[in-house]
Amino acid sequence: MNRKLNLFLAAILMLTAVHVSGQTWVVPAEKSAVVNPSDYNLTNVKKGKDLYMLNCKSCHGDPGKNNPLPLVPLPPDVASEIMQANTEGDMFYKITHGKGSMPQFETTISEDNRWRIVNFIMNFSSKRKQLLVDTPPVKAKLTASINEDYTRIEIFAEYEAKNGEFKNLSDILVIISAKKTFGKLEIGQALTDKNGKAEFVVPETIVCNSEGMATLIISLNEDYIAEELSLENIKTGNQIITPKLIKRGVLWSTNDYVPFWLLLSYLGVVGGAWLAIGYVVFQIIKIRKYSKS
Repeated sequence: MNRKLNLFLAAILMLTAVHVSGQTWVVPAEKSAVVNPSDYNLTNVKKGKDLYMLNCKSCHGDPGKNNPLPLVPLPPDVASEIMQANTEGDMFYKITHGKGSMPQFETTISEDNRWRIVNFIMNFSSKRKQLLVDTPPVKAKLTASINEDYTRIEIFAEYEAKNGEFKNLSDILVIISAKKTFGKLEIGQALTDKNGKAEFVVPETIVCNSEGMATLIISLNEDYIAEELSLENIKTGNQIITPKLIKRGVLWSTNDYVPFWLLLSYLGVVGGAWLAIGYVVFQIIKIRKYSKS
């Protein structure tokens, strides 16, 4: 009995050892020594943050909050000692090639942007000056108007100063989205000038509803608390034309819109059904005839 128990425990230990060793991620020395060609500055760190939030947060969680997705192995917090023990080359290699539950981003994120994600992760290193500091969002407000031709939008952005007054919000990106049935779709951005003003040319490719109208949503990024601005009934874009499949008073009016192969299939099925009915009726008549003779 003891021998069987010992063998069972040994098997568990072996499987555990294999599992742990399988999680060890060894980066080739020449790849580990690669230095980040992307400058460690605020612009690249901010861009890296946007990329991280879009591609990495769902698994690794919020930096410093230790709330990753419960996978095996557990995705490390990017601010943790485990993550920061990697070199820049290590991080870039792992982001590029992936392993196990970690996907590879070589084909979906450009090389420059992969290095920017590394810049964002290095923002939490004790060896680097922290360029991106989490601060409470600033209260702001937006106003906008559109010209008579519905081709250009003028946007004004302001923020609330410490004294409670609203001042021009300069050099900030304003996000313009088109309202869809489920949510919204970003169609562009515009940068405000020193007066807090930005102009946005409405694309002609916006898809409108069946009445030729579109609704545009103006908003700011997560660094600001501002009520989204909605511009409704914008007469621009490509109108959705819904074909009338059924014409009143005409039977089978949908034939003009049905693919030819589908129509043939339908006629074949209907024809086969009528042949089957005819065969059954013929057999019934034949049985009655024989029963009388």
